[in-house]
Amino acid sequence: MNHLIVFILLFGIWKIITWSNDPGNYITGILVSLFIIIVYGREFPYHPEHTLQPRRYLAFIKFLFVFLYQMIKANFVMAYRILSPGPPIKPGVVKIPLYLKSPLGRIILANSITLAPGTFTMDITEDSLYVHWIYVVTTDPVKAEEMICGKVQKILKEVFE
Repeated sequence: MNHLIVFILLFGIWKIITWSNDPGNYITGILVSLFIIIVYGREFPYHPEHTLQPRRYLAFIKFLFVFLYQMIKANFVMAYRILSPGPPIKPGVVKIPLYLKSPLGRIILANSITLAPGTFTMDITEDSLYVHWIYVVTTDPVKAEEMICGKVQKILKEVFE
């Protein structure tokens, strides 16, 4: 049953992205959705009872907007660093406390940090992330988490736990 729900969601996303009523598009969407279910069906969702909880989907949409905002902000900061004479950098590695228990949530958090210019997730341990930061403002883990992650970790906790 859960695979059917995920298939319908994937096919719906396919239709929204392609926005075409061509028969070939329907066949391709069905094949791509089936392929994803076959390859990744065991991985998502971790908790099948969470599949039909609309608040999780709303929280994920909130995550996308917050992530997009942080990405745009990080790009402007990096543009400033690149265009400044004698680029102002102070690289280092900071430890960020990790509150997420879901493996998928941890991976999404680590990848969202890595996708933002100026940060790179180096390691994930049981209770923390180690992030290379191009301009280390603080080495305090809580303040670093607030500056690098912002609200992303809390939102992902709403989605996956």
